[in-house]
Amino acid sequence: MTLVLSILLCASLLPALTAAGTAYTHWGSRECSSSEITVYSGYMGGSWYTDPGSGANYLCLPPNPAGGTIAKPASYSHLGGAEYEVSNRLENNQDALCAVCFVKNRSSNIMIPGTNSCPSGWTTEYTGLLMTGNNGHAGSSEFICVDSKLEGRIDSNADRDGRLLLLVASFCGSLPCPPYQNNNILQCVVCSK
Repeated sequence: MTLVLSILLCASLLPALTAAGTAYTHWGSRECSSSEITVYSGYMGGSWYTDPGSGANYLCLPPNPAGGTIAKPASYSHLGGAEYEVSNRLENNQDALCAVCFVKNRSSNIMIPGTNSCPSGWTTEYTGLLMTGNNGHAGSSEFICVDSKLEGRIDSNADRDGRLLLLVASFCGSLPCPPYQNNNILQCVVCSK
């Protein structure tokens, strides 16, 4: 390859390499805000709540899986949908939704647990409730910020389990109270800059 051709090829790749923006998952919502680009909307999922191994993270699964059929081997992991386990709310047992969002002209995003406001200079993408799996179940899971709307798939209130989402309450001891409060449901916020 000649030097001129190499330079032209690299120059043609520059716009893709220098695109400004950041992507994040909007848990508990089927859409991004109007100022963001929705890459795709889908269903929350993850490993089965009783599996002691497998993945600990939640996934935003696309609504139309693609690819060929692959024969199931003797050893494999389960992947199921996620549902809200919030007995005192209408959304209890609903299958959770998600959206993957892209924000132009910002390069970073963070989730901050225990608050509903972003630091000075940061933009609020959404506020929500801190959620994770049940601490009494075998499978561990990450803490995520789920939109306080807890949007679920319509007519999905059957208790089918899968990956579970429970509210998180603060527990005093090594966590200082005050400023935290014992058994207080924690809020969260997703911020970008």
